[in-house]
Amino acid sequence: MGGRRLIYLIMILAVGLPIVFGISQKPSRLVSAERMYDVVEKVRMEPGEVAMVWFDFGPNTIAENEPQAQVLLEHLFRRRIPVILLSQYQQAERFLTSIPSQVAKRLEAESPGQHWSYGEAWINAGFRPGGAIFIQSMVNAADISKFLGRDVNGMPISNYPTFSSIGGVERVKLVGEVTGLIGVLDNIIQFFQKNEYQPTIVHGCTSITIPEAYIFLDSGQIKGLLEGIAGAAWYSEILKEHFPQSENKELLVTNTALSAAHIVLILLIVFGNIVPFVERWRGRNG
Repeated sequence: MGGRRLIYLIMILAVGLPIVFGISQKPSRLVSAERMYDVVEKVRMEPGEVAMVWFDFGPNTIAENEPQAQVLLEHLFRRRIPVILLSQYQQAERFLTSIPSQVAKRLEAESPGQHWSYGEAWINAGFRPGGAIFIQSMVNAADISKFLGRDVNGMPISNYPTFSSIGGVERVKLVGEVTGLIGVLDNIIQFFQKNEYQPTIVHGCTSITIPEAYIFLDSGQIKGLLEGIAGAAWYSEILKEHFPQSENKELLVTNTALSAAHIVLILLIVFGNIVPFVERWRGRNG
């Protein structure tokens, strides 16, 4: 077997075995995820106030962004914080529908008799083109529910009692941005504010955009951060500590598989650098 094929086989086994056998390990602690949990936990809502969460990701980053979206929504739903879901990215439309439904279904299975229904726990305002221009217009609107108009089902948002009369942007107490794209978080930070109002922003990013996200975290422009799938896994672990019935086995298994792949990759790099030295040493010594 060629060396390249052997490497492929080793990587397949490293990733596949934890998934096939459901092997999971406790994820590593990430302080930024703990900060994000504390921020969400400390938000205090008055009647009519909402959270707004942007799903700006598509199939290309679903492996990292979907678990982040799930754990953030789970926390908001458990706290009974009404959520407006929307996106600046057209490819995110199906996730705006599927993810909150999955989270609500899982919570209802865990807590018989309790319900997280559409129009009460969340609404889906869909894809909104325009980027920064749209955000600036919304910030200046007198009533967000009237500005957004209709949800993805064509129903006027004002028809849902929980979201019937939100008022101005000051009524949005928490903003979440889950994305692997460049620029969409910048739109939120720059334009989702006005005189005497700056929202509390939390962010879920892909691994490749973590360095950029740290800039905003260190400056205080975002208050909490989920760093790739590892951040989502640790956030899920925190949720389980506070809500013992919470269970996200699939996320922990995926994170374990990814960790195993990283360990194998590091070992292969080390091995690949040691072999030439050994061969040269053997050549010099006959």
